[in-house]
Amino acid sequence: MRTQLAVLSVAMALCSGRAICNDHVVSAEVTAARLAEASSARDADLAAVQEILSSSEAAAAAEALGADPRQVRSAAVSLGDAELRDLAVRAAALHADPAAGLSRDVDQLLVIFLIVAIVILVLRAID
Repeated sequence: MRTQLAVLSVAMALCSGRAICNDHVVSAEVTAARLAEASSARDADLAAVQEILSSSEAAAAAEALGADPRQVRSAAVSLGDAELRDLAVRAAALHADPAAGLSRDVDQLLVIFLIVAIVILVLRAID
């Protein structure tokens, strides 16, 4: 009798655990959609940063800092999602409406800041 009771208790514990776990499982479709969305967002952020880093101003700023512009562009790929998103937002500021008023000097400073930020973030990632 005790053996049957023990087996029944174990079976109930196992079954109730499965029922609880199934309540929190995300479907494969939802997971795939979220991953695709995150990948698209990262690709868009990377494209925005790469566009700024490909400019002649960015190349001049990188060289002034003693960095190779090609290495800076390739290093952007290794940034984390949050870091890349932050830099993409800053890169978007460079494309602000000229009537709103960013001067060429401010544009150059922002490009220099982007390059310095990428170099710092990559150096942190290496350490």
